[in-house]
Amino acid sequence: MTEPDAPSLDQLLASAGAPGDLAPRVAATLGDQAAARLAADPWLILGVPGVRPEAADGFARSVLGGTAGPQDPRRARAVLGWLLDRAALDGHTAQPADVLCSALGTLGFGDPAGALQAALEEGDMLAFSNASEEEDEDGSGGGGEQESGGASGLMISRERYAFAEEGVGEAVQRLLATPEPLGGDWDKLDTSGDRIHGELRDTVGNYGLTLVATAPGIAKTAQIAGFAEAAAAAGVPVAIIGGNAASVRTLNRELGGTELTVLSVEEYLASLGRGEAADKDSADAEKVPGQRGENGPAGGGEATEAETGAGADSEAAGDSVAASAEAADAAAAEAVAGSGEADADADAGSGSGEPEPPAVEFADPQPGLVVVSAAHQIDAESLAALLDAVPEGMRVLLAGDPAEPGPAGPGQPFRDLIETRSESLMAYTSDGRVPRVRAADSEPHPLTDLRFALREGELPPPEQDPEKRLVIVPVRDAGEAVARAVQLAADSIPRTFGLSTEDIQVVTIRATGDAGAETVTRALRERLGTEQVRALTAREAMGGTWPAAVVVLDGPSSGSLTRALVYGLCGLAERHLSIVHGAGSALPQAVANVPDRPRHTRLPAVLREL
Repeated sequence: MTEPDAPSLDQLLASAGAPGDLAPRVAATLGDQAAARLAADPWLILGVPGVRPEAADGFARSVLGGTAGPQDPRRARAVLGWLLDRAALDGHTAQPADVLCSALGTLGFGDPAGALQAALEEGDMLAFSNASEEEDEDGSGGGGEQESGGASGLMISRERYAFAEEGVGEAVQRLLATPEPLGGDWDKLDTSGDRIHGELRDTVGNYGLTLVATAPGIAKTAQIAGFAEAAAAAGVPVAIIGGNAASVRTLNRELGGTELTVLSVEEYLASLGRGEAADKDSADAEKVPGQRGENGPAGGGEATEAETGAGADSEAAGDSVAASAEAADAAAAEAVAGSGEADADADAGSGSGEPEPPAVEFADPQPGLVVVSAAHQIDAESLAALLDAVPEGMRVLLAGDPAEPGPAGPGQPFRDLIETRSESLMAYTSDGRVPRVRAADSEPHPLTDLRFALREGELPPPEQDPEKRLVIVPVRDAGEAVARAVQLAADSIPRTFGLSTEDIQVVTIRATGDAGAETVTRALRERLGTEQVRALTAREAMGGTWPAAVVVLDGPSSGSLTRALVYGLCGLAERHLSIVHGAGSALPQAVANVPDRPRHTRLPAVLREL
């Protein structure tokens, strides 16, 4: 007798009663061999977007029959990965083992610690001591209550995030250890443009890596862009990078009259032959990344689906694994491409009398400066790739605001670098911290004053300002919020301040909903009679600034508010900010009592272990 053919993917899913539209998602996640892989390990389906553990269990019973059980090590591996991936959506690169064990217990594992151990032995997950997470900021240690060993003494991380944070730590050490002189003209760099530039010149001149904590004022991007321009004028090769799409747009506007080209992180990596963007076809490769063209500045187009507010929606779920388990998105898969060249035949031409080819000579490290704005919007994997790609001898300046929300992806490397002290770094700095400069405060302005107060957890009443630079517009419901936002952006602000609609950005908390970015965008386009306008989510807008901004705080989204988010939203405008306020008491309560959504990360421990 011949063996029956193995079931196809469609057959496997149909026999389990899965919806018809699931097959394309399964194939996209598990590849061409999805059917064979699922037949061998049906719990792999838990990696598909939208699939929850109870659905994966039902599918496993359909595939395996009576042999499928809740204690199966394959189930433990898949469920633990699912929990870590859900936590990553809230920005965590690691989770405490005892939190994971608690979640495993609620999902039917009789021996959660044993299930965790089994998953660690077979999966792409690593365990680390979490003692460093309990240390005080001064590194003296405050975790004396922690038991040594056992689940309570561990942090669990996906390998990809563990390697990324280790990569950031190694890059920090390399940059601090190998700075190249910037040339005799560096000390003559013009520092008259801003009060911060003199201190930046001295610190960047002395160290291979410098952090800049930008001030709450309205000129935060202009200060960094101005320093990059001054460095270029002094003859130093400068690469300037925006931490996300919004910061690229803002930098392009600030540097519009200069010769500097603003790059995204992906474009910078591609320019060095790194990253996915390096694999584009030759036609795309001939374009200068970030150059200004007929269609406007680089990074100025509509955001991709991955940027449309999933981060803000995810933050609303809180930072616990149990809460993040309710998210249904999956982390994007990484594409890894590599290429190589065949070695030359060592014996070619031997005995022919021809001269041997000259020995390969490597270029000496070239001095230069990489300036990164909105660095607090770069996640752990992206910053690891960026710092690793910086050529030998180049210095790096990372500028960002650690008081604003962190990046859309997992990790908070800029904040961790700002806050962490490490004995190993005392070989380079006297205080064991990455060298840093605190940006100078801007000139007095109602928006600057508001941001200073918000940073301290205070929400002051609006002051009477004849110039109307800050306006609060109370609304009762989502419908009124949309109507007022459109009226402000399309009529009141252009008429009062002489601004075009391109100078005004409407920002909402979420992408969807009655007062979400999609709804506001439709209303704006209907009012203005053009498709060339779009409301952004808070996640998309962070890192950028506009001459004027309209921030919509609607009631249904008020549960997402934190002090960091409100502080960040109030930093989007340079000249005028309108706040459409329908959040009620949730706004002052968030500012006073909810500093930010905490993130579990390993970078502080990595820095201390260098």
